[in-house]
Amino acid sequence: MILVTCAAGKTGQAIVKALVANGQNVRAMVRSNSSLEAVKAAGVAEAITGDLAISEDVLRAADGVDAVYYIAPNMDPNERLNGDNIIAACQACNVSRLVFHSVLHTQIEALPHHWERHFVEQSILNSKLSFTILQVGSYMQNMLPAWEKMAETGVHRMAYDIDAPMSLVDLEDVSEAAVKVLADDGFANGMFEIAGPVISLREKAEILSSILGKEIVAEKEPLDEFLDHGRALGFSDFTLATMAKMFPYYDMHGLVGSDKTLGWILGRVPTDFETFARRTAAAFD
Repeated sequence: MILVTCAAGKTGQAIVKALVANGQNVRAMVRSNSSLEAVKAAGVAEAITGDLAISEDVLRAADGVDAVYYIAPNMDPNERLNGDNIIAACQACNVSRLVFHSVLHTQIEALPHHWERHFVEQSILNSKLSFTILQVGSYMQNMLPAWEKMAETGVHRMAYDIDAPMSLVDLEDVSEAAVKVLADDGFANGMFEIAGPVISLREKAEILSSILGKEIVAEKEPLDEFLDHGRALGFSDFTLATMAKMFPYYDMHGLVGSDKTLGWILGRVPTDFETFARRTAAAFD
């Protein structure tokens, strides 16, 4: 049995789907009762509710599982507490492997949500658990909520500079890599960068123009507009403050890794943006 935390989110659903398709028994941990039916529909063996910030909930979730695939809530002020609870539960329940779905470049102090995860990684390294840490880049799928608007208006907008280099990764590749890592003890005690090919917003727009048969223009969304939109959607003050630091960093540096490790794990070339965009366009037709 493999415990997957935050199983109802974008990442969690993709990981659960891949594990179930591979014949694995999955216990899905979600935050609220409203998410239970969604994960049950994905074919999990068990679905439970719990809060990662409550140690008793995490102990209950980890009881009797062989491995834990730890997905942490994104931009959470309880980052270190959540991590400590997962580690303690894995130790108490004699879990054979802890896989942490971390983030690319946790050593960047200017990105608070990356920096906080570097402390969780440090605690995992010192835990004496058998672990694997996957440092995952930004997803190609992050543009999907705005896909139809982009196709209609001819504008591909993100809140960072259109020439910022980003190592975008296909979440389906990430899920495939997660299945392989969990199935192979040879990945134990390793830290692996999971990133895709480098691309800019401008280059994405050129590819989208070719695929959609109409001009798509890359445009940077002003940060204050993005934050106002996030505030209207109910983003927490902590999340908004984190994003207010993240996008200016991206403007200057992007977020760049190497796709070589992911290619080695997959045994093939990682999915590039053009392949992802063609697949997505076909799905929206």
